[in-house]
Amino acid sequence: MSHVIATQLIPSDPAAFRASISEMIRPKLEALGAHYVVANESIAGGSQMGVFTIGSRWASVDAGFAALDEFYADPEVIATLTATPVQPVGRMAGVVEAERGNPSGAYTVAFSSTLENFDRGQSEEFYDIVSSVMTGAGVNGMRMIRWIAAGPLSGSWAALFYTDSLDAYMAGIAALYATPEATSLMAQWGMQPLSRTISISH
Repeated sequence: MSHVIATQLIPSDPAAFRASISEMIRPKLEALGAHYVVANESIAGGSQMGVFTIGSRWASVDAGFAALDEFYADPEVIATLTATPVQPVGRMAGVVEAERGNPSGAYTVAFSSTLENFDRGQSEEFYDIVSSVMTGAGVNGMRMIRWIAAGPLSGSWAALFYTDSLDAYMAGIAALYATPEATSLMAQWGMQPLSRTISISH
C-alpha cells in the first residue's frame, strides 16, 4: 500500500511557479523519497479553477509528512516562497487503491464520489472494466485514490484519468455509462458524484 499527499495552492506568480515545478519542486521531493510527483493546474472545476495541486506518493504517511517538513525547511524552497508567495488552499492524504494503463498525460480529469456500499471483492473487476472502456476510447490510464484525511472529502474516492485528449475522455465517459457491467456496480455501491475537475498536467 502506498499513500498520496496532495497540497492545493494558488501562486501569486503562476508562470514562476510553473517553472519551479520541474526546476525545483519535483526533483527535491523525489530526492526526499517520493515515488512520483504530479503537478496539476485546474482549468475547469468551478471555484477550483486556477488552483494548483502538487501530489506526491510515499511508502507511508510518516515518510511523506517527514519529507514535506524537510522540503519546506530547505533554504531554496524558503527563498522561492518568499519571493513568490503562494496561498494555501488545502492538503489531503489518501491511499492509492489501484492503477491501470499509463497514469500520465497532458490533462488530468479528477472525478470524486462517495460509495455507500463499497465491496472490495468486486473492486478489481470494476477497475478492469473502467480501464478497458476508457483506454479503448483513447485515455492513457487511471489511478484510484481513497481519501483518508481531506476535510469534507474524507472517505470519498477520486478516480483520476490521464489523457492527451479531452475529447477522448468525454468519449470514454459516454461509453462507460453505456456499459451495463459498470453501471450495475456503480448502482450496487451507491455511487454519488461530488465533483469533476479538469487540469493541465505540468
